Amino acid sequence: MKDDSAEREAEQRRQQEAIVASLAADKLKIDTYLAANPSEAPGGWQADSREETFSLLGKTVKTGIHFEVVTVPSEEDDEAFEYEFSSSTGPVPPKVRVNYTASLLDGTEVQSGENENIDFATFQSSSNVYNGVWIISFFPKSYRVNGEDVPYYGLTAKGLKKGSHIRVIAPSYWAFYDKKVGDIPANSPLVYEFEVLSIQK
Repeated sequence: MKDDSAEREAEQRRQQEAIVASLAADKLKIDTYLAANPSEAPGGWQADSREETFSLLGKTVKTGIHFEVVTVPSEEDDEAFEYEFSSSTGPVPPKVRVNYTASLLDGTEVQSGENENIDFATFQSSSNVYNGVWIISFFPKSYRVNGEDVPYYGLTAKGLKKGSHIRVIAPSYWAFYDKKVGDIPANSPLVYEFEVLSIQK
C-alpha cells in the first residue's frame, strides 16, 4: 500500500503558502482602502487581534480583518440577548433579522439584503451568501464555559445584538477566497455592513 503522506504534506504546504500570499496581497489593498476611507465611528477602524497559525510554514499571521462599530445596542437590548455555548454542539446559532451589504473595495455593491430573516442553523447551505465573515462578525470573541473563557472567532466581546451596526473589511480568504460568486470576482476583499434589527435563539 503506497504511503502518500509526503505528497499530502506537500499539497498542504502549497495551500498554506497560497493563503499566506493571498493575505499579504490583500493587506496592501486593505491598507490603501483604510487610508482613503477614515472611520467616523467612535472607536475608529479596529484590527482583529486574532492570528492564524500555518504550522507547516512555521508562520503566524494576523487575520487582516478590520472593523468599525457604528452603533452599539441599547442597554436593554444588550441585556435581552446572550450568545450561548453548548458543550456538546458548540455555539448555539441565533435567528436574526438584518440589513446587510457586501461591497468590493472600489465601492461596487455585490450583495445586499433588507429586513432579511436568517437562521444561522441553516444559513450555511446558502453558499452564495454565507461565508466566514458572517460568523466572525456576529458571534462573540469568547464564551464563558464552566467558569472559563473559551476563545471563539468573533470581533466583539459580546457579539452583535439588536441595534448593532458594524462595518467589516475582510481579506478574500475569509469571504469567498479564490471562487467567483455572482458579481464577486475571485480573490476579492469585501466590505460588509451589518445592521441587526432583531435577534433570538
